[in-house]
Amino acid sequence: MRVLQLHCSEFSYSVRRETPVAERPAEPREERLENVLVCLICFEKGDEHRIEALIESFVESLRVDTSRLGCRRLLLYPYAHLSKNLGSARSAKEFMKRLRDRLVEEGFEAHKSPFGWYKAFSLTCLGHPLAEAYREF
Repeated sequence: MRVLQLHCSEFSYSVRRETPVAERPAEPREERLENVLVCLICFEKGDEHRIEALIESFVESLRVDTSRLGCRRLLLYPYAHLSKNLGSARSAKEFMKRLRDRLVEEGFEAHKSPFGWYKAFSLTCLGHPLAEAYREF
């Protein structure tokens, strides 16, 4: 799994068009969040049989990152563009749902954008030393 994290003063998106693997319905269809750690997540083929371990590793990493940032609002944003070796859409959708549920259990304010949709988005990255991070799990 590959993740690009961006600490944003503002991030918004709106659903435009579905792909063949789109979850239905697309909920929410649009969202605007302030002071949010946006996690652009790419689920890869090698991740399919280690979902629980990935969730635990990522949650632990987020505990550290969010404590440094002072931000517990997260947006999980499916982002296939970080790899050419994508996992199955079915597994990726399940992973994103379980990850969000686990983060909520941990006390995070966790949001998730719809899987499998083309979305327009805009962001304002805060530009401090920890505002951008790339992670591989």
